[in-house]
This record gives sequence, C-alpha cells and structure tokens, in this order.
Amino acid sequence: MVPTRTLNRPVVAAAERPRITRPRAPVRRRWWTEAVGVVVWATTLVVVALWVSNGGVQGLTDGFGSSMTSLGRLLGLISSNLLLLQVLAMARIPFAERALGQDKITRWHRLLGFTSVNLMLAHIVLITIGYASLAQTGVWAQLWSLVTTAPGMLLATAGTAMFLLIAVTSVRAARRRLKYESWHLLHLYAYLGAGLALPHQLWTGADFLSSPVATAYWWGLYGLALAAVLVFRVAVPLRLSLSQQLTVSQVTTEAPGIVSVYVTGPRLARLAVSAGQFFVWRFRTGPGWTRGHPLSMSAAPNSGSLRITLSVRGDDGERLATMKPGTRVLLEGPYGRLTPDVATRRGLVGIGSGLGVTPLIALLQDAVDSGRTTERPATLIRRASSLEAAPLQADVDRLVAAGVRVLDLIGPRSRAGTSWLPQHLGHVPGPKALLLLAPDLADCDVYLCGTGPWMDAVTADLHAAGVPDDALHIERFDW
Repeated sequence: MVPTRTLNRPVVAAAERPRITRPRAPVRRRWWTEAVGVVVWATTLVVVALWVSNGGVQGLTDGFGSSMTSLGRLLGLISSNLLLLQVLAMARIPFAERALGQDKITRWHRLLGFTSVNLMLAHIVLITIGYASLAQTGVWAQLWSLVTTAPGMLLATAGTAMFLLIAVTSVRAARRRLKYESWHLLHLYAYLGAGLALPHQLWTGADFLSSPVATAYWWGLYGLALAAVLVFRVAVPLRLSLSQQLTVSQVTTEAPGIVSVYVTGPRLARLAVSAGQFFVWRFRTGPGWTRGHPLSMSAAPNSGSLRITLSVRGDDGERLATMKPGTRVLLEGPYGRLTPDVATRRGLVGIGSGLGVTPLIALLQDAVDSGRTTERPATLIRRASSLEAAPLQADVDRLVAAGVRVLDLIGPRSRAGTSWLPQHLGHVPGPKALLLLAPDLADCDVYLCGTGPWMDAVTADLHAAGVPDDALHIERFDW
C-alpha cells in the first residue's frame, strides 16, 4: 500500500471559508427503502382489483380471443401504473431523494422502466391477437386497423416508439456509446410518451372509466405525476436560479485534461446545500446551454463561491473549459446523500476513484473546518491510474497537513484477483485490503464515489469486511 502522505502545507482556516446554510437531512431509515416496494406492490394490487371488478376474470373464461384481450388489458394497466410511478421517481421529489438517496432511486427507476416497457409490449401483442381472433382477421391486419382507426392509437403508437427508444438506449452497452447529454435528452421524451398515451387510455380503455373509483385512481395518479414534474423539475429549479443569480467567476486548470469552475453569486449564503452534494448545472454559453451536467461540488460550499471539477475530455468538457467570467449559471438541486448529516459513527473513510474523489475532498474539508477531524479519525483512499491523473492535489495536501490520512492506490487496474485495486496489489483479497487501509473500518462511516463496475466491486468487499448498509453512503459517477 502507498503510505500516508505527510506534507506540511497551510490549512485553509474555517474563518477563511465562510459557511452557508446546511439543509437538515432526514435520517436514513430502512423502512424508507421498504416503503418503495410497498407502494409498487400496493398500487399494483389496486390496479388488479379494478381489473377484476370490471369483469377481467370473467373475460379469461370466455374463449381464446376474450382471454387474450382480458389478459392484455391487465398487463397494459400494470404497465401504465409502473410507468407513472417511474415518472414520479424521475421527478426528484426532495424528501424522497434525500431520504432514499439518488443511487437507490436510480435503481428503482431502471427496474420500473424496463418492467413497464416489457409489459407494454406484451399488452400490445395480446390485445392484437385477441382482437384478431374475435374478428377472425390476420394479426398484422388487425394491428394496422387498431393503429389507424382506434381513437388515440396513433398518439399511443408514437408514445410507445419513444419508450422503446428510451429502453434501448438505457441498456448498459448502448449507454456507453452515448454522451450524457444525448442520453438525458432522450429520457426527457418519457414525459412526452406518457402524455401521448393518456388520450388512448381514456378514449378506448374501459378500465380507466369503469367506475368512479377507477376514474379517481387513474386521474389522481396522472395528476400527481404531472404536478411532481412541473413543480420539482421546472418551477423549483427556475425559482432557485432566478433567486441565486449565479455566474462563473473563473475557470482554472487543475491537471492535464481537468479544470475547476468557480461559481459565485450575491445570495450564496442562503443556499441550503451540504458538502458532498451535486447540482445539475446549465451554463449560458450559447448553443447547447440547455444541456444539464450533474456535477458534485469539489470543495466545501461557502458564501463566497462554489467549485466543481470536471474532465475536459468528458461530455461538453471543452465548451465548459473555455467559459468566460460572467457566464450565467442555472441550477437544479442540490441532490445526493453523500453528506455529513448521514454520519452516525466515530470515524470517516472516503474511497474514491478518479474524479469520484472530488465530493470526498469537499466532505473532508467540511470535517476539517468544523473541527470533527480532531475527534474522529478521517481517511481518504484515492484510486487513480497515475498521480498526475489524481485531481486537486493541493487540496489533498492541505487535508494531510490537517491530520487526514491519505492513501493512494496508483497504477493500472488489476485484471486478476481484486479488480478495484491496482495491478501490483491485485493478489490481496478485497476485504483484507480494506482492513489494511482502514483498520478502524468497523467504527467508521464509509463514503464511496466512482463509476459503476468499480463501485460494485468495492461495495461487495466492504460488505464482506463487515460494513453494514447504514454505514455505507454511495454516489455513482455514471448514469
């Protein structure tokens, strides 16, 4: 292992880093995670009950055509329900996002998304086969008739095409080939797809209007999803941006291919944000400014400025690296639970890979400024291909001078053995390596940030080393 650095650089005093308002984070309780599953299953049972009350079970016994149609109706209803729950998951509702964490919300979003699309396709197939059997026509002729003659079906077909495009581009292999901005723009079409499907469901979906209870349920769920999107994805970010009036103050080079962007504004002291969180940033640079960039703060926030650090080689990096002072900034957030508020143990261990170390640096700066590192041991474990690729070295040197242990894992990744370690340490079992790096691991909150496969490997070894879920706080740097 690379030994702890012992550099003597001056630490930025707390007085030089004026603090800003810190939001009060809800305690992360296990029942929050369980509640998501309860909501999914409870609403699915409601949908099934409404289908039964509208003759769904009877339709299963009325011959092949009727049974296919009835089963297709059921799958379509469940698909619509999951789709609307998915829209709610995308809405970034603050109390849910802060309680569950973006990592768990993203996993639920993916699960609901793929399931709803698969059920939607099954719904289309079964409905078409059922109608074709009842009308004694060919399947393709019946499908064409449904699309071209049934009320709202042309709009629903366009919505289905959008959902298929989103599903295909969400597969991991396809995501790797897309820039984040392109992927994010495609996902915004999910809102449009849901809107296009609504007329078809109200005009031809008898289950939506079969009873006052069914009507109230479906209109209520649609209304809740629409309100959540308009409030939390449009109105709240717009109000925040207009209130803060942020601008770029400077852009500095940190290392080859890595720059930091400093943002300032007259009302930063009123911004409720914690070290370790991230915003979705939009910079008014001209064409392309509407593209959002989810970037964590790379320094503890203060009333003077906010700092983010990014790769020039990343999505839109060259445009952001050449921004001029005075460029207007729009914000959405803050998001994430990688904050001091969730800590419950004596010590603190941060484990980061590449630019995933930046929010950990902000967390440790906050701990130093507040004096917590004098009472609690703090360790930063950095994984990088080379020291030149490790960002914000000056900040790390100041943390070392303040008593933070910094351990570097440098070199090409191991292709045999423990995959998250460098090649020359790959023979060390992952749990053993973690206990060697942080002997006090059992008494620490662990903050982990990096890209997906690397994070998965470290997470598995942390659990094997005895770190429970409530002591592990995760933020992924992929999408």
